[in-house]
Amino acid sequence: MILKSKMPPPFLPKLGQATILEMGLGQLAPSEWMLVDEDATVFLSHKLEQQRKHPDQIYQTLPASKDAQSEFSSFLEAHLIADHKFQRTDTDKLINPQFGLEWKGFERDLWSASLWVQEDICLLEEIKEEYILSAASICSPSNWDMPSKIGKPVSEIHNPVPGYKNQMSNKVDRLMRNLKPGKPLKRFNWSIQPHGDLYWKTDVDIKKETLQKHWRVERQTLLRLPSTNAIVFGIRVFLHSFTAMAKIRGFDNAIAAIIERLPKEQSIYKNLL
Repeated sequence: MILKSKMPPPFLPKLGQATILEMGLGQLAPSEWMLVDEDATVFLSHKLEQQRKHPDQIYQTLPASKDAQSEFSSFLEAHLIADHKFQRTDTDKLINPQFGLEWKGFERDLWSASLWVQEDICLLEEIKEEYILSAASICSPSNWDMPSKIGKPVSEIHNPVPGYKNQMSNKVDRLMRNLKPGKPLKRFNWSIQPHGDLYWKTDVDIKKETLQKHWRVERQTLLRLPSTNAIVFGIRVFLHSFTAMAKIRGFDNAIAAIIERLPKEQSIYKNLL
């Protein structure tokens, strides 16, 4: 599904950026953990569409993740009711009154809960001193194959990122070990996408008439659940065409500078070459 974000891009290219290997972490108020905005209806339609088209590609769980899934569902519902004015009715419906959306039932699995929000969700759980991907609902992949990552440690999941193993792996592991419940973090990740479809995988055919470069930003969040200690990794995607982005002062110059500065393998990874 094509996303024409009604919301402005939350992150712009940095003129002096010379590497993609940056943590770029920031503190996040607990009330701002998830976003609920004018793109909500598009994301719900998109997730249901992907469930029909690619059910085995977008949702995978390990049996051992059941408790973490249940805690995430309850924790997310409480957050949406307290901070985003969702309502739980006596007829077992969860309602987003701002955009007229509703969901029926009390299922406590990751897929059901992921439909309430715009974010894709990964659950990371510590097993034998490594954080592994124990459950994931990824309807808007950034050109990666989620089913091949389920059950794998974070270090292995990030293998395709040039330089990650030597420069970032230990930092990320330390970050996850030290993450405290109730203190979510955020960061932004960007790439250049050849089209505006939320489902981005190179093995999926895209109509030629839809090909137009887009500035893709992921607002990524990290939050530790208090009971199971699982880490929730949230990914909210924003997409804006280069035509729209060119109207933002300095965008074209910043992209040109990044192309010049980044190492070749990183530029290829980010679709700059």
